[in-house]
Amino acid sequence: MKTAMTYFGSRRSRSGFTLIEVLVALTILAVGILAVMRLFPMSLTQQRRAAERTVIASLARTQLSEVRTGGVGQSLVSWLQSNSYHVVAQAARGYTLYDSWRTSATRTGADLYRVVFTVRLHDGREEEFVTYVTER
Repeated sequence: MKTAMTYFGSRRSRSGFTLIEVLVALTILAVGILAVMRLFPMSLTQQRRAAERTVIASLARTQLSEVRTGGVGQSLVSWLQSNSYHVVAQAARGYTLYDSWRTSATRTGADLYRVVFTVRLHDGREEEFVTYVTER
């Protein structure tokens, strides 16, 4: 008569996984997948903010390059007057990432001016860009 051991084979000769091993592997896999899925919304938010920052940095670079090329003097005064506070029209806000911008200039040395360009975004955040202009 064959015993149960010879009928089913020894434990070592059987291949496969036990139910406990499968459950442990699935639990580890589920925890890993959940961790990765939590990263996606955060990375999308960071990507959106980086894109916004790129657009407003381009705006700031354009505006501040006007000051740098014009130098200090009447050019700076007229630029500051036209950009001291600029609000984007309501109709154009759907096409822009920002609501308004403002500028200020302070004298930091004998012939050096610090020009600050601040952009206010739709969500209330503000980004600040700084350049220095010398008298020519």
